[in-house]
Order: sequence, then structure tokens, then C-alpha cells
Amino acid sequence: MVNIQLNSIKTMHIFDDYKSAEKFLKKILFAENNGGPKNATWCIIPAGGSGKRFKSNIPKQYIHLNGITLLERSVASLLELPERASLACIILIVSREDKHCEFLKFAKSSSDLNKGVPIIALRCGGTTRCESVYAGVGFLKNIASMDDWIVVHDAVRPFVSPEALERLWDIGSEEPDGAILAIPVSDTLKLGLVDKQQHDSTSVYINKTENRENYWLAQTPQMFKLELLLDVFQGKAFSFTDEASAVESLGKKPRLVLGGKKNIKITTPDDLEIAENWQLKEAEFTTGHIMRIGQGFDVHKFSDEGKFVILGGVKIQHSSGLLGHSDADVLIHAICDAILGAAGLGDIGEWFPNNELKNKGLDSRKMLKKIISALKTRSLVVYQIDATVICEEPKITPHKEKMKEILTMETNCSFVNIKATTTERLGSIGRKEGIAAMASVSLLSK
Repeated sequence: MVNIQLNSIKTMHIFDDYKSAEKFLKKILFAENNGGPKNATWCIIPAGGSGKRFKSNIPKQYIHLNGITLLERSVASLLELPERASLACIILIVSREDKHCEFLKFAKSSSDLNKGVPIIALRCGGTTRCESVYAGVGFLKNIASMDDWIVVHDAVRPFVSPEALERLWDIGSEEPDGAILAIPVSDTLKLGLVDKQQHDSTSVYINKTENRENYWLAQTPQMFKLELLLDVFQGKAFSFTDEASAVESLGKKPRLVLGGKKNIKITTPDDLEIAENWQLKEAEFTTGHIMRIGQGFDVHKFSDEGKFVILGGVKIQHSSGLLGHSDADVLIHAICDAILGAAGLGDIGEWFPNNELKNKGLDSRKMLKKIISALKTRSLVVYQIDATVICEEPKITPHKEKMKEILTMETNCSFVNIKATTTERLGSIGRKEGIAAMASVSLLSK
């Protein structure tokens, strides 16, 4: 699996129209390469899906896997293309209404435009994958050369390996009709027949058994020359499930390059569960460490005094503070309890009793520091933190990045995720009587 290093990824910039994005890229790439990059590779990630099959309230590409979205992982994997591919840019095609892309870890403003591979998001996605790819190809026709390679990768296929990418490039770059990653079918292949008389689409019977010998399962990335993709989309109606089938419609024969069984497309909650298990096993296998899991919860009610609350170490202006023996940072308290639970070290009340004067008004970051120090003596490290703040007010989202920054620094954990939700005005939290937080933490033994 790819070792995700999001800090090394170039800042992403978001555009609502072709013209602004084109101007931005030409400013960077043409200045660096005297008239534009030569023999370049451009990556398109269609990321405009709504995730209906995933049955989630957010698009599946923004679902988190160990604190990192599937889309972020897919972007990071493409940076493993071999250097000889001359990767010029990664282009995310998102829906016109997409706001989630603004909260990706690398979607921040920056003046550092000349280092790394530029990543842009274009809010021009269509209702289908095919339409989104078409939008990306249409954008590139005014920037890329006709003989440049276009690599298309699924937004929710985060586990493509560097070895598979190297095979794809080395073989595909010699193929005039392009190439795709794929794996041979290993299971017995059945052709199904729906019993229409039962008026039930789940009543499917075996029609016949196919010879699986020459069948392959298509994966991504898929790579083709820009000129070929423009020919595919030129002036006709189209509805293809992948770029290879579109190219085949012109009578072309793209090359099949061996991919990998772990290069799955995460389409359903079951797929995500498989991916999470892989991540867990990968962590244990690569480090030889055992993982421990803990959960924590805390709640504090609002006081009649104060002009701010502290959450995750961040001071947030509010009409009232929170009551507590310490500084009442419910987020850090929940995380502390989760860490203690995973380590089998009791709970925060045992470590910092509320009847001891020395804990009066105590900065919760100091509590966290003490608990982290205790982990070190037991050869344990924090591997992942996933926490949720539950309240009607104040607004949490504007402060999440700062919270993650503080928690990452205090715990030395690179997988920190903070979420925010409400109780839909139900219960004491819904009546704005206080704030609650819950957290899940995983520890690894050194």
C-alpha cells in the first residue's frame, strides 16, 4: 500500500470555470517549462459522484479511512507514478455544488506555486463519470499537447501500488491504443437470468457458465493519448463505464496490464470495511506491533459566565463558557479517556480527580501531555484519533484544522480527524445546554 504523506502534496486550488484554471496552470507550468511541459502526463480524477450506493450523507470519495479521505489517498497514490512519466498536474473534476473539496488537507491557500505537482479541482463535473472525464479532457485540450498521456483514475480506488503504476507506465507508454490496469478473473463466471414472472429483480438464476480464461476485471488508472480521447468524445452521444470501453468503440485495442487484487474500488460499506481491515493488518504487519482500541466520552454544560469555550485546545468565542473543574475542554477530555481506555489505564477522573485543588482550572493540554508521557513508559504510541464534537453552537467547522494541528502536535499522531454534528435539537445538547464529545483512539505498541 502507498505510504500516505499528505504534507508533501502541493497545495490544491479550486476553480469554478475553465478560464481561471487554465490561466493558473499556464502561469505555473509554462513559466517553468518555456512554452509548456513536453511529453507530459496529466491525471484526471472524476470525483463528482454523490455516493448513493454507499448510502452515506456525504459523497463516498470524502469518506475517511483512518483519518484520510478516500480522495486524498487516491491523489497521493498517483504521485507514485515513475519520474519518467513527467507528471504535470492532477485534476479533480468535482460537482458544481461540491463544498467538501474545500476541506481536503491540501486545499489551502498558498503562495508556494513552484514546488511539487500542482493539484487543481474543477467544479465542472457531470451527472455521470463519463461526463466528468469528458469535462476534464475538454479542459486539457487547450493546455496539453495532443500526444501527451492522460491518466484517468477513480476517486475511490486508493490502494493502487507504485509497482502497478510503474508496470502501467512502462508498458502503456509503448502502446498507441493506450493501456489499463486489470486483473484476470479467478472466480467461476456465471451469466445470470432474471425470472421476470416473479417481478423480483433478486430472483436471478444461472443461465450458463462462461469460460473465464480470457476475462479480466478492469481497474484504474487507465492511460491514453489526449488526441485519442478527444476523438472518442468528439460530437457524439456517449455513455461508457470506463475510458477503455470508449476507446474500444473506435475499434482500438488497449493493452491489459496486470494490476493488483488490493486495487479495489470502494463502492459499498462492505468495501470500506475490507479496506479498514487491510489498513489494520498492514499497520501490524509492517511494524510488528499490536493495535489497541479505546473510546471516550465527555459532556459539560454551559455556565452563566465566560465569553469563550475551549475545544481541542482552541479558544472559541461564545456567549458563555463551560462549567468544569478544569478548563472543561470536552474534546481533549474525550480523547484522554479514549487513550486511557486503549492502554488499560483507567479513566480521566482517576488521573485528575475533581476534588483536588491542583486540578482547578487545569489546562487540558497538560492532562494530555501527562497521559502521552505515560504511554511512552509503556512503549505505546497513538496511531489514530477520530473524534466528534456534538453541539448546536458554537460552529465547529471553522476551527477543526487548528484543533487537528494542536492534537497532532501534542500526541505526535499523523492520523487525526475531527468531526462535528448536532442532535437535531433533541435532548439537553439540542436545547443548547452544553457540549459533548466522543472519541475513538488506536494505539500501537513499539
